[in-house]
Parts: sequence; C-alpha cells; structure tokens
Amino acid sequence: MSALIRSRVHAGTGAVLVILIILLVQNQLSQSISLGSLAYHSSGSVVDEELSNLAWRIIKVVAFVPVIIFWALDSRRYLAISVVLSNALLTFQLVVSTMLLVITLGEDTPSQASLLINDTVLVMAINILIFSLWYWLIDSPLIRRGTKRESEAWDFLFPQRAGSIQRYDRWNPSFWDYLYLAFTTSFTFGPADTLPLSQRAKALMLLQATISVVTIVVLAGRALTILSIN
Repeated sequence: MSALIRSRVHAGTGAVLVILIILLVQNQLSQSISLGSLAYHSSGSVVDEELSNLAWRIIKVVAFVPVIIFWALDSRRYLAISVVLSNALLTFQLVVSTMLLVITLGEDTPSQASLLINDTVLVMAINILIFSLWYWLIDSPLIRRGTKRESEAWDFLFPQRAGSIQRYDRWNPSFWDYLYLAFTTSFTFGPADTLPLSQRAKALMLLQATISVVTIVVLAGRALTILSIN
C-alpha cells in the first residue's frame, strides 16, 4: 500500500492539487461574475443565466474527472493532457470573470460593494494560481522528464540557470518558484528576476499581467465607490 501511495506522489499530483484548489476558490465567486451572468447580460433572461451556470459546473466537473482517473491509474501522459484541458477551462472562466468585473463596475450599491470587492480579490488569487500552473506545466523539468519535451529549450530564465552560482549547479525550479513568478508578475505587471524566453511564456505573462492590471484598477474603483457611498 505504501509503495502504491509513493508511486502516485509525483509532479502530476501537485498539478491535481492546484487545480482542485482553483476549483474550490472559483466556487466562492458570487453569481454576479459567473458565466451565467454573462449570458444574462447578453439575453436578459434569468433562465439562461441559471442554465449557463449549471452547464458550466457540469463541464468543469466532467473535465476534472479524467484528471482524477488518470492520476489514480498513474497514466502520466494522459494525466498531463487532462490537466492542460482542465486548466484551460479554468483560464476561460478567469477571463470571463475579469470581463464581468469591468461590466459590473458601475452597478455597485451599498449592499453589494463589499461582495464585489471580495470577488475582485478572489480573481486576483485565482489569476496567480492558474498562471503558476501554466508556467510549471510548460517549463518544469519534472513535467518534461521522460517526454519528447525533455530536450527542448527552457521557457524561463531563472537566475540560477543564468550562470554559475555556488551550490546551485544542479538546481531545478519547483512549483513554488513558478508560484513566486506568477505572484510577482501579478503585482509588477512583468518579470522580476525571471525572464520569459519562449513566445508561449511571453504570451502567458502578457495575459496574466493584463488580467492583473484590470483587476487592480477595478479593485481601486470599487474602493472609491464604497468611500463615496459612506
């Protein structure tokens, strides 16, 4: 039994846990920035809003089920594919939530202003988690090991990779390094100590920085709304 558990504790396990955390955090978002709310703004139908929300929850659950199955079966190739698909869906919801934060910016009332600020903070946290996972998936040596991508060039230039540093000659980035990269990108709107090398890395950082700028501007706008209300 212990051998079975040890065989399942690998890089893919960390990806499964991160996706699960993102799902739990996204479930804390209010209905005002849900996918159904986008349908409501488009059609004005409450029924469409409820159906859209239900359909989207089902899609996310269906997409996450293979992640659990392939992890349990230790099928790492298909686990990687299912993790990418699941994170892509979560990224789509993040983009929609960010759009709705902007759309609902002028709709603040005393009763909902605090709730919408809470949504903005959650979106910022989700942004960091989702893109830390993307960076990890495309660049991590642990994820690449045993695949055709193992010999590909790096996507990110960490300081430890840039030159000879004492005691770092065998260093490889872990998930926490990519989490730090995503965190700094969210608040500096660009690279801090780690530079993107590939076009896909630059595209991901561009999208994350854009979402960060929008959410921080929206957060400031909502804070001013509460001050003006009070």
